[in-house]
Amino acid sequence: MNSISLISSSFQAGVMFFAAAFTLCCCASVFAKCGETPTPMPKPDKSGCTQSGLNYAIYGTTGEPMLAIHGLGASMYSWREFVKEQNTFPGYQIILIDLKGAGNSLKPHDKNYSILTQRDLVYQFIQELNLKNLTLVGNSYGGAVSLIVALKLIEQNAGLLSKLILIDSGGYNLLLPWYLKLLRTPVLGWLALHILSPRQAADTVLKNAYYNDHLITPEQIAAYAEPIGSPGGRYALLQIAKGVIPKDIDKIIAQYPSINVPTFILWGLDDEVIPLKIGEMLHAAIPGSRLELINECGHVPQEEKPAETICLMREFLGLPFEPCPK
Repeated sequence: MNSISLISSSFQAGVMFFAAAFTLCCCASVFAKCGETPTPMPKPDKSGCTQSGLNYAIYGTTGEPMLAIHGLGASMYSWREFVKEQNTFPGYQIILIDLKGAGNSLKPHDKNYSILTQRDLVYQFIQELNLKNLTLVGNSYGGAVSLIVALKLIEQNAGLLSKLILIDSGGYNLLLPWYLKLLRTPVLGWLALHILSPRQAADTVLKNAYYNDHLITPEQIAAYAEPIGSPGGRYALLQIAKGVIPKDIDKIIAQYPSINVPTFILWGLDDEVIPLKIGEMLHAAIPGSRLELINECGHVPQEEKPAETICLMREFLGLPFEPCPK
């Protein structure tokens, strides 16, 4: 290669580098910020970003608080059907959050993404908002977070927690989802997240989570993909996956029988992500808990079968309801 060709190649490479960097900076600027609600969702009555960097939205100005916590790779968008219309749960304020590293919450480049860190941040949020007579709702990884938040509330602030609702919840260190095992595998997890585009990753996980994947919409895939593709999104997701199982998991599991608030366990009968066996184990471990199943439904009933999910929750909460299809 002569000197002219070398200079030309170097110039072209430099142009490509700066073009890529410029594109990245421009694209980064369009990502939502902490304190902003995903655009497909209704405008909340109040929203914000906590001092610890958690994005939250509150629907309703009065009523008992219902705090819903999403699963791994998801965001508050997962609960959109709960706030699509006013008074879905009469007498309740619906409070949605994005966990650290998820949705529009901050995604710092640190190692503090363990499930115990998530618990402490949610607990701090509950205290900051002075939430009392709280109904705590969690799906998948958010269910596992809800379980250990419930244990901490019962131990340190008896009376704050009123009810617990677990939807296809984690909570044990067995029968883990395949994609969680992949993300937790050194090198392979990183490669999987960086080889697949955010849309491809979101599409793959959603299809695995649904019984009827024809119900998945392009808008849904885009809403799931955006946080993954945002600055720090891939890094945060990997760190969350690595910290899913606490070192003292056996000690935590042994405390499940101490949960003394009314507990509703709801499961998609055709869940291939976290099988029904885990729901049955939780039901056996939590005294007085109630287990209900939804037919032809996968891992995210609040998205795939929202009418059935809302109806069964209303029944559990003692709210007016029509006979619920299952």
